[in-house]
Amino acid sequence: MKNTFKLIFCLLFLTLSISLYSFGNPSPVFLKKVAGRFSKQWSMAQQEKVYLQTDKPYYSAGENVWFKGYVVNAVSHLPKSLSQFLYVELIDKSNAVITRVKIKKDSLGFDGYIKLKPELHTGNYALRAYTLWMQNAPTDFFFNKNIYIGNPIDDFVLSNISYGTNANGKVAATISFTDAYKNPISGKSVDVFQNWNNPQNKKNAMVTTADGKINLQLAIDTTFHSTRIVDVSMNEPGNRYSNRFFLPEFSYDYDVQFFPESGSLLTNQLQVVAYKAIGTDGLSVDITGKIFTDKNEDVVEFSSFNKGMGKFSLQVDSGVTYYAVVKSAKGIEKRFELPKPQERGVALHLVYNRGKLLYEVVNKTPSTNDAFYLLLHSRGRLLAGLPLKELTGQISELLLPPGIVSLSVIDTLGNTYCERLCFVRNSTPATINMVSNKTVYGKREPVDLTFNVQTAQSKPCVGNYSLSVTDSRIVKLDSLSDNIMTYLLLGSDLKGYIEDPGSYFTDSLTLNREKMENLMLTQGWRRFNTAEVVSGKFKEPTHYMEAGQVLSGKVLNILNKPSKKCGIIMISPYKRMIKLAETDSLGRYLIDGIEFPDSTTFILKAKKERTFGDVEVIPDVDEFPKSNVFIPLRLAQNLAVPNDYFLQSKEKYFTDGGMRVIDLEGVTVKAAKVDKKKETHYYSGMEDAKITSEKLEEYPGMGVLEILSMMSGVQVNGDQVSIRGSNGNPLFLIDEIESLSMDDITYLNSTDIEEILVFKGANAAVFGSKGGNGVVAIALKKGVVRKAETPISLTSVMPLGYEKPLQFYVPKYDVDSVRLTRKSDLRSTIYWNPELVSDSTGTVHVKFFTADKANDYSVVLEGISSKGEISRYVGYLRRKGE
Repeated sequence: MKNTFKLIFCLLFLTLSISLYSFGNPSPVFLKKVAGRFSKQWSMAQQEKVYLQTDKPYYSAGENVWFKGYVVNAVSHLPKSLSQFLYVELIDKSNAVITRVKIKKDSLGFDGYIKLKPELHTGNYALRAYTLWMQNAPTDFFFNKNIYIGNPIDDFVLSNISYGTNANGKVAATISFTDAYKNPISGKSVDVFQNWNNPQNKKNAMVTTADGKINLQLAIDTTFHSTRIVDVSMNEPGNRYSNRFFLPEFSYDYDVQFFPESGSLLTNQLQVVAYKAIGTDGLSVDITGKIFTDKNEDVVEFSSFNKGMGKFSLQVDSGVTYYAVVKSAKGIEKRFELPKPQERGVALHLVYNRGKLLYEVVNKTPSTNDAFYLLLHSRGRLLAGLPLKELTGQISELLLPPGIVSLSVIDTLGNTYCERLCFVRNSTPATINMVSNKTVYGKREPVDLTFNVQTAQSKPCVGNYSLSVTDSRIVKLDSLSDNIMTYLLLGSDLKGYIEDPGSYFTDSLTLNREKMENLMLTQGWRRFNTAEVVSGKFKEPTHYMEAGQVLSGKVLNILNKPSKKCGIIMISPYKRMIKLAETDSLGRYLIDGIEFPDSTTFILKAKKERTFGDVEVIPDVDEFPKSNVFIPLRLAQNLAVPNDYFLQSKEKYFTDGGMRVIDLEGVTVKAAKVDKKKETHYYSGMEDAKITSEKLEEYPGMGVLEILSMMSGVQVNGDQVSIRGSNGNPLFLIDEIESLSMDDITYLNSTDIEEILVFKGANAAVFGSKGGNGVVAIALKKGVVRKAETPISLTSVMPLGYEKPLQFYVPKYDVDSVRLTRKSDLRSTIYWNPELVSDSTGTVHVKFFTADKANDYSVVLEGISSKGEISRYVGYLRRKGE
């Protein structure tokens, strides 16, 4: 859809049956003020959205999760974000972050991977993605995607858990242990730990029965609101094993909330009331029920339409309150009170009819109708303001942008009386056509695919795309999960968990609209708070737009006060980076203009001349938002993951050289080689010359001065040592302690020394002014001299750096020696390319080779054009039997 909102809404104003004021034309002072506040909100804190396309919906331990990150403007969906880094996390059911990677933006956006550890437990996980700037909004608007991860690799011991029913707060649980051949593991000691009802934090030792089971009685404490966990472990030779079970909610209890349309239940009106039923596990519950008056008169019957949601019309009488008697699908009956009816207020009712939104406003306030305006905005961008001299009207849906549109009734004092969300599906998405070079493919054959992307107006769609091709027999696509269209248009602008978001787009248009209406009426939390914007309440950003990498921190003097104008030198072995900085009036320093991958170490040295005592440098540590994602336990039960997928993943893991850890029973180690590797010093890796302990062994008993004379760049004359290019004696350090006497140096010989490092020029700058003539650092073998502590003015830091790029491997079967290799090609992701760019005609071309198994392939292409047009394609390729 083109971003020509002014033109669109000028047309809108001409079609309305009442007078409409556009903010591009002369308008009342109040509407101009409101327009200015929306504009300020938009310009002061432009929000971002993130969407991740992954190569598969589920994974096996030991695999890579390949992903493409689309970071767009939250209002326009234009891919013009200023953020240069994206954070992606793998989170488990207990909300622990298992892995976190930082992705650096390149010319085509963000793409990377997460390496799944082979020992990762089977279970449900979530991928969370966000930028630093996105932390100015609630974490509800971070991207979240639930994924299932199985572990077929560590199969020497397998375990599973089953439950009985909840009886008087007790649940019987049975954990079964088998080996790889499904034989029970009997007579083995198992440690069991649970994280509730366990004040001593102790493990309970149990022994498996003859059929390989242990039986537990779990006390279900209803006051415990965190995730319940049972950890089991074996620590016997040949059976070392651990697993974690996340327990479900052992309850069929549920809650029902009632939502009057637009917020208020006004008396003497026929109003629409929506409802939503949620179980204790956070997922929907199907219900039926009746509405009664406070005099127990039966007035309305209802039953949930979709995912525990529905709506009914209620004639609200003055002086009457209402309650509902509800029964769940499990037969549990409960009573719920409806919101108390209000004598005064404003309500807004919407009806869709033949491409138009018909609205009706009910005014039950002392104010006249001309004091109110109907305000329309989409994703925080103000669309129009309608003076409500007449309380009914219509708006053509074709003239509204696609996605969620908010309609609110406000007055000239900046009060917001009610708000109603609606979902607009007026646009035709970009169309994608795929052309393949063959109709059926064989083993290890080349595949040439051409995609052509066109707008709804049949014009070329130039943009950035990502493509996943998977084995469709073992990788089953989930049509009900989020995709780039459902997430950016729907899920990204609502708080709360949406079950099966794809289902709102897959059914018939009429059914979809009814299901979407129920969602809009009940999923009441929004990204943009209309009332706050209209009243001029703005939140200042607390996080910056991360355009580059920095190091920051503070320096304190001996009195624990900020040290002002203190010099800081930063040095790193990575690309031999050296940077100088100075603290400000608050004792803080900032070092920018640097770029570094993950696992990069930085040395920081603080030095202030003519200061009593040493100063202390305290780097800022990386801080990340708290994890609070919702991962439903039902996911594993509903997800139909073919067992063949995990068997093939296991085979591929070992075929590709994956390692298996085997506990050897009854093995005694008689001897072991001593590792002579010394402790790493903070300056290791930055030296200009080095002699190691292995080399020193070639010169037994040789003195230090003799050894130094053999090192590059070092000159020795008697007991005088100089480093080429310097004008004086170097600084000598013994185990990081300055040596003030040459006697401390000359008595040492090669048998005492672990290594000798020589620094000169810029690399000696980290040692301060005393290193101006170079530095000789001598590390003694352990036990020769006690190692001193590092001075507080010197420290090292290893912040989270960006992930180094890794290319998805595609075999090159156009080379005969590769094509004829006997090694099995067991790819489940046949092809992954996150960096596709269409040409001026909207065309994308790719080439890859088929794998060995004769299974058909699923093809998924997603992307965003330079104008914010969202597109998605799902297709298939046929394979012939071998």
